[in-house]
Amino acid sequence: MKFADYIILIITAGVMLLLGVIIIGDYIIAEKTNRHINPEIITLMKMSITGLIGIIAGYIGGKQSREKD
Repeated sequence: MKFADYIILIITAGVMLLLGVIIIGDYIIAEKTNRHINPEIITLMKMSITGLIGIIAGYIGGKQSREKD
């Protein structure tokens, strides 16, 4: 694996881990305080996943174009 591969792996894993902690934490707090899940957390998750897909797709597309040259 090249250095750029490791960077993408670390970015993706880090963002997914952070999202998991935020989402699970909000679910636990909502359960303990008898409130609804914060809709802003769900929006954050949707936007973050969309951004990660864009970053990964751009990396893969750029990697394939470099290999052809």
